[in-house]
Order: sequence, then structure tokens, then C-alpha cells
Amino acid sequence: MLDDFNYKIVEFERKLSAEEIQEKMKSMKETPGTFTPLGDRGVRWSPDSWELPTIYFADDGITIEIVTKDLDMGDVEEFLCNLAQVLDCKIFGEHLEYY
Repeated sequence: MLDDFNYKIVEFERKLSAEEIQEKMKSMKETPGTFTPLGDRGVRWSPDSWELPTIYFADDGITIEIVTKDLDMGDVEEFLCNLAQVLDCKIFGEHLEYY
């Protein structure tokens, strides 16, 4: 099912720094992407694949905005589970937990 919304907001179970996130995500060789610092807005991760969501990691170290427009929600959820495992940190959505 493709998502008709633009994004979803989830949160880490604990605070993570942008540097920690970037370092751990480098190990995700099958999902390369680019990190862009956004000042007070945090950091954006843009995947090289159009089939993966762009992610905004807020400066608070907790909040994550995931651009889901026109993506398969099953693929987005699978990616979030992989991300939680790589970061060794649960990710909580409104009714879901990824780990």
C-alpha cells in the first residue's frame, strides 16, 4: 500500500547525537545515502534509492520525521526496523514500536 500522506513522525527511545547516528548508519552498506546538516533543524539523510524514505533527524536527538509520500508502507516499516537495529535504539510511532 502506498502512503498518501507526506510524512510520519516517530521518536527514539533515548537521545542520540547526529554524529552517533551518522557513524552507525555508515555500516548500512546496502542503503547508502547522504547526510546534510540543517543547522537548528538537525540533519537530513537522503538515500541514494528512491524506494527508501528521506529522514530528518531533529536537533533534539529524539524526534524523527520520515518522508513517506508515494512509498510502500511495508518497505518503510521494514527500513525502520533495520534502522532501529543498526542504531541499537527502539523507535516508537503512534501505535508501533520498531526494533
